[in-house]
Amino acid sequence: MTSEPPRASAKPRKTTREDRLLAAMERLFERGQNFATITVEELAREAGISRATFYLHFKDKNELVARLMGRLTQEVVTSAGDWFDSKGQSGPQTVKQALTGIVMTFRKHHAIVAAVAATSGQDATIARLHDDMMRELCAHSRRALATVKADSPAAGVSWDMVADVLTWCVEEYCARVVGQYDAAHLDALINTFTHICNSAIFTAAPPQQA
Repeated sequence: MTSEPPRASAKPRKTTREDRLLAAMERLFERGQNFATITVEELAREAGISRATFYLHFKDKNELVARLMGRLTQEVVTSAGDWFDSKGQSGPQTVKQALTGIVMTFRKHHAIVAAVAATSGQDATIARLHDDMMRELCAHSRRALATVKADSPAAGVSWDMVADVLTWCVEEYCARVVGQYDAAHLDALINTFTHICNSAIFTAAPPQQA
């Protein structure tokens, strides 16, 4: 009996010019640039393409930023794993796994997250893109929490508000400090977020006073 030949492994996705432009913007952020100072010429040069080629893919710099924020949002959602995809079976360990993925994604893209946090107060376009990202992340958090807490409503507590507050706390804190953290600090941060979130979600509320 002859053995079957080994299957060829799947080929990695070919890097596109769009990928190169998005990566170029992220590298410029890592060097201390910001949304306002980066020019199309710099982006094209960093990506190894011509200015004319840039405009074949994006009408302007803002469209590139919007695409970059969209990719970041989707990567954060994917990194949350079963917490966002669960069907009511989530527990404290699922929350920790989700937070690990989310924190590490923000760490990977710390330059983008920090640039957005630093610029959104002065740039209406960046503020809108940041709000769009947070609206989507909060919507996922609300659905996850609603599924877990469907049978245990708490008097006077809005689980949608709990989801929003926890989501914003994680993102805002990561935006300011995660780029400075080494592996030990990242572990401590994940454990801290896990403690806060699980305490808010799974700890029984005290009985209401009559």
